[in-house]
Amino acid sequence: MGKKNFSSLDRLKKTAIDFDINDKLSNFREEFIIPENKIYLDGNSLGLLSKNTLSNLNTTIKEEWGNDLISSWNKNWVDLPKNISRKIASIINSKEEEVYVGSSTSNNLYKLIKSILDANKDIKSISTDSLNYPSDKYICEGVSKDYNIDFNLLDHGNDSLPNIENLKKFILKTKGILILSHVTYKSSYRYPIIEINRFCKDNDTIVIWDLSHSIGAIDINMSKNELNYAIGCTYKYLNGGPGSPAFIYVRKTEIDKLKSPIRGWFSHNNPFNFSEKYEESSSMNKFSNGTPHILSLSSLKTSLDITMDASTKKLENKSEKLFNFFLTIYKEDLEILNFKLITPENKNERGSHISIKHKEAWRISKSLISPTKKKSKKIIIDYRPNDIIRIALTPLYTSFEDIYFFCYRLIEIVKEEEFKKKDNSMHGVT
Repeated sequence: MGKKNFSSLDRLKKTAIDFDINDKLSNFREEFIIPENKIYLDGNSLGLLSKNTLSNLNTTIKEEWGNDLISSWNKNWVDLPKNISRKIASIINSKEEEVYVGSSTSNNLYKLIKSILDANKDIKSISTDSLNYPSDKYICEGVSKDYNIDFNLLDHGNDSLPNIENLKKFILKTKGILILSHVTYKSSYRYPIIEINRFCKDNDTIVIWDLSHSIGAIDINMSKNELNYAIGCTYKYLNGGPGSPAFIYVRKTEIDKLKSPIRGWFSHNNPFNFSEKYEESSSMNKFSNGTPHILSLSSLKTSLDITMDASTKKLENKSEKLFNFFLTIYKEDLEILNFKLITPENKNERGSHISIKHKEAWRISKSLISPTKKKSKKIIIDYRPNDIIRIALTPLYTSFEDIYFFCYRLIEIVKEEEFKKKDNSMHGVT
């Protein structure tokens, strides 16, 4: 990019460089494969590939599958789900016997809701809100129909942030099962999880939290936060790769109350006895229906180690610093260009991605990803209808310079009207 007089940006570039030099987590950036001539700010959708994960997958494919074949089950694979569950448990500060890893987030939510309904015959409704991820809503609607019970949706209208008092009134009216995203996918709003958990407990409501947009970037403590049930994915901030297996969390005191709605080989109490009679596992393995997906589980072995080594407390702290650096540029240079920050400024009310609105968000997004100028780096972000640009503050590998260049390009694209060179066809941006 050529040198231009963009207010405070020359000074802030030096600030970004200084922050990166003093960043105690900067060495983790070297653990990942970062594409050349790209700035990747989409780790809240899909995390980067770590170098050790690539090496580990090669070993799994070439040695364990290629050479050892079926003997790899006894050597490595049978205990792999348990080992991965132990690492997830460490990251969310729970007991290892409270976590199951496998299947997809949607499948796990389906299994968890149905098992809770079967254990609580008096539940008459399933509820969620309009800030939840659409696929969670689809699951809730489908299960409600299957059980012929009410489905309730709290619609926050055009607001990106909920009114907690309205949510409490909604809970009092609906009760039953409530599903919420810990961090909402559009605005990055973070719910006051302890407050909601306590209110639900006092008002005959079972709450399931979707941790997909928070795990790996925010410090989560399942015990202190008083969670009983949660689900979440591993391919965002945990960098497990596309389609890497999701997880279910159930507090130890609740596990025996639940029966999985799907019976399968590995959900049996003794799967290798090959019994004709089904005996459900008394552990979280009850949610493990078929053969574990070894290749996708293998990608998590090393990617989770990186998060554990960094520690989520330090990662959350860096996320806060990245946000504050962005906020400085936003207030000095972006707000006057009609960008609107919809992510809460209060650190306790947000996750680790930033959402901004602009009436030309779609064409600006296309300009970021496919710049008109040949020398401009591609900046990978994601767009959410109708006017939201999201960027991830992935503390393991996002640098302060990344944020600086992102802001620089936003200003350049708007001031030079580069976005007008792009059409409004809905292609090319995820």
